[in-house]
Order: sequence, then structure tokens, then C-alpha cells
Amino acid sequence: MVLTAEEFSLFRHLIYHEAGIYFKESRKDFLENRVFRRIGATGLRSPYQYYRFITNGGRAELMNLLDILTVNETSFFRNRPQLELFRTIILNSIIRKRNEDGQKKIRIWSAGCSTGEEPYTISIILQEGISDAANWDIRIHASDLSLSALHTANRAEYDAAKVLTTVDDSYIARYFVRVPAISAGSPEAATPSGGRGKKELYRFKVKDAVKKQVVFDFHNLKNASGYVNLDVIFCRNVMIYFDEEEQKKLIYKFYEGLNPGGYLLLGHSESLQGWKTRFEFVYSNKGTAYRKPEEEEG
Repeated sequence: MVLTAEEFSLFRHLIYHEAGIYFKESRKDFLENRVFRRIGATGLRSPYQYYRFITNGGRAELMNLLDILTVNETSFFRNRPQLELFRTIILNSIIRKRNEDGQKKIRIWSAGCSTGEEPYTISIILQEGISDAANWDIRIHASDLSLSALHTANRAEYDAAKVLTTVDDSYIARYFVRVPAISAGSPEAATPSGGRGKKELYRFKVKDAVKKQVVFDFHNLKNASGYVNLDVIFCRNVMIYFDEEEQKKLIYKFYEGLNPGGYLLLGHSESLQGWKTRFEFVYSNKGTAYRKPEEEEG
């Protein structure tokens, strides 16, 4: 089954209008696959009937469709050079500034947080980088368009292989706890090394000290977020889904949401090069970020 050119145009326009996600002609097969997957799940008979359903009151189903249109690929400590820049330059700068003004408060937004690995990584870095973190008012806002991804993020349990291959052993010991896997046949199940042939199926759960700093919420980046006075915004590998017009609107909203001197971190394939923005480019050991000036130009 295939979408006709007219049907593809209808769905492409609807998705762009609702979420800012733009599907090029080259991604027609991907969109087609996702649409027919949802048609099968709803029991409807045709793409047009499905389109009529989601545009005439079927809001919940529209959200189901949007949920499966982004690829939730993420990991703990993804893009380590950039995270090292965050730890050594950005975080230290924030700490100095807050110690000077006597306000031990940090506000960070993980925009497009997927299944939660990024905001939990940020929380761990804050725990490690702030000697008296318990005395700070730390809030990491984490948002995504995918309700299923947010459910996983809130659960804060991850398959053992994902944690063991991306998180340092010392961090695992301090910030994770082992919990039983869902079932012996679960893809999340793992056998720990050194088990001497004995299978111990388990997952890793993020500890409360890390989890309590993160607040998850549904948010469509096409709309205003309401997040202001932010010190740092992470929006990595999200803008690739938008066309240039929507990207520029998003960057403007990020700029407005940041405190003077705040930082924006984008994905490794995303750049503001060639755009007229007030952001200052920051580079250190292959890590990149963009900084909002301390003072606005007149």
C-alpha cells in the first residue's frame, strides 16, 4: 500500500502545521510506513479516511501519529566533547556567577529529551561538578513531543547494555541501582560479566538523587514553551526535523528564553553558521556551543 501524491501532501502539510516537522519527498516511504501502521492500529480502511478522522476530533490519534514520526535515538553521555565543554567551561562559569550574586540556582532545559538519557546525564554532571550540589536549587526541564518516550523517561529504567556501554563504572555505582528485568525474554535483559555462567537478568534504574532534579513535560517545539531565565538549553539532533524557517523561529525562542550569558547546545550536525543571530560561537576540544551575550546591543 502506498500514499498517493495528494495523500502524501495532505499528511505532510498537517504534520508541518502541527509540529513543524517537514518531510521531504525523499522521506515519503518513511511517512507512508508510519501512516499505514496507525491505519492498521485504528482499523480504518484508507489514508483519506484516517486523515479525516485525525483532523475532525481525533486529537489523541493525531498525537499517536506524531509520536512515531521521530527517531528516539539517544544515549547517556552522548557527544562527550560537548559535554566536557559543558562541564569545564559552561558549568564553572555558572557556578562563579551564582556564587558572586549569592543565588545558588540553575535552570536548564533539555528540549527534545527523548527517553530521558540526556537530562539524567546533565543531572549527573551537575552532581559531580558542584561540590555542594545539595545546597543548590537545581531544575532541569525536560520536554518531548513523544508521550511514549516521556513515559520511558519518567520510569527511569534502562537496559543494562545501554548503561554499561556508555556510563563510567564509578557513575554507575553512585547514580544507578540494579532492578530486575521485565522478563527473561525481554530485550532489556542482560547477563552481567563475571557471572560464572549464572544468568542474572537486570536493568539499571536512575537513583532519586538524580531523578528529582528533572521535571518531564510534553511540549511541541513549534509552540512557546514558557521556559524563561534559563542558564543552558540543550536541543541536540532535533532541529534536523525542521525546515529552515521553523529552525530560525526556534532559535529566536531559545535566545529569548536564555539569561544573558546563557548557552545553547545543538547537535553535532546542527549549526548556526551563516545565520544572522546574536549568539557567540564557543569551541573547545571539539565541543561546540552558542552563548548569548551578557549585554544586549542597543
